[in-house]
Amino acid sequence: RKKVRTMIIRKQRGLTLIGFIIVLAFGLLIAYTGMRVVPMYLEYHALVNALETLQKTPGAKDMDPGRIRNNITNSLWVSYASNNIKREHIRISRSDGVKVRVAYEVRKPWLGNLDIVGKFERSVTLR
Repeated sequence: RKKVRTMIIRKQRGLTLIGFIIVLAFGLLIAYTGMRVVPMYLEYHALVNALETLQKTPGAKDMDPGRIRNNITNSLWVSYASNNIKREHIRISRSDGVKVRVAYEVRKPWLGNLDIVGKFERSVTLR
């Protein structure tokens, strides 16, 4: 007598190697993009903190524009966020208090000739 072997057909589950490589490449692209974008937003967050600290400083509205700029740039330097925000990006005007506006643009290379551009603006009024 011959033994009859029964074959159990199993349905494949999971990713194939090519599918895994595609998912991995997509995940790496997202991670690389995050590594380019996150520092820009951390720098902006440091600017927001510097301006809020300046706004809470007693007598800030009576400071001359040079001292206000120094205050902001020193605060950014301490938080390691002084790479893209320069003194010329800080605009100070006097009308109904002292308005301090910081507007700047950050351009980071991404892939080949494609860049990621971040445009940031923040303003506070010192009263």
